[in-house]
Amino acid sequence: MNRTIVMGFLLTLASAFFFAVSGPIAKTMYQTGWTPGSVVLIRLAGSAVLLLIPSLIALRGRWDEVRADWKTVLTYGLVSMAGVQGFYFVAVEHLTVAVALLLEMTAPMLIVFWIWARTRTRPATVTFIGVVVSMIGLVLVLNLRDSDISVFGVVMALAAAVCLASYFLVSAKDSINVPPVALTGLGMGIGAVVMSVIVMVGVMPAGAVAADVDLGGYKVSWILPMAMIVVFTVGAYITGILGLRYIGATVGSFVNLVEVPFSVIVAWLILFELPAPIQLFGGVFILGGVGFIKWGEARLARRVATREVVVTSEELTPV
Repeated sequence: MNRTIVMGFLLTLASAFFFAVSGPIAKTMYQTGWTPGSVVLIRLAGSAVLLLIPSLIALRGRWDEVRADWKTVLTYGLVSMAGVQGFYFVAVEHLTVAVALLLEMTAPMLIVFWIWARTRTRPATVTFIGVVVSMIGLVLVLNLRDSDISVFGVVMALAAAVCLASYFLVSAKDSINVPPVALTGLGMGIGAVVMSVIVMVGVMPAGAVAADVDLGGYKVSWILPMAMIVVFTVGAYITGILGLRYIGATVGSFVNLVEVPFSVIVAWLILFELPAPIQLFGGVFILGGVGFIKWGEARLARRVATREVVVTSEELTPV
């Protein structure tokens, strides 16, 4: 394993950790009266401000690259920033952090079917096995016997999964010449504008309380958790983009699954919440299913590569 791959894994792991911490911290703020709309808006706006100077420095003499990739930048801001964060933070309000995150982690399945539709190449059989296993896990995570499960929360978490799939695909594009820091900063700015409109029209109501927050049993000023959310958000996206450009969307989305145990541990430490045993068991199925999916993708990639080598050899063979 060369240094580039190792660096990609380490950066993606760091991104997963930063993302994992944000959800539980946001939920502590909900308990004092904050709404998801306000948390996400401040998260995006604060991150955009924090990245303003680094983004301008990175884009010096490179604005033509932004204009060339403006559609990708706009999509990144709308879907990967406002979409992922908005839907996920609403889901966390109605579900436990672990359950919301496990539902969001079905994104790799969506990536598989998206690539299948785009390339017209049928996934390997083991990929379908992984999808079935993951779906079984999904049913267990939903814990249908528990009447308290929030259907609205489930829908929001699955919407976040769709947006997360887009995040992996866009972030992994090595054809994008916009520097990672600038792409993150521009995306945060676009996301903040979109979220401002959403909050102003009342789709996601605003609500903020300048009161102390219970963070793992300790009373702290609301400024501390909000600052942590902003800093961790910036760190998550920058390390995520860098890591995905090293190891790609499919491998990156698999490595990112460690966000689940990270999030469970953090939620337990600061919220004292754990999912039901059957939901944890379902989580194992989801992660195992994604493992099969990734195995299938690796087999498919080798099969396609072999075909290309055979075709190239036939073309080069003199008649």
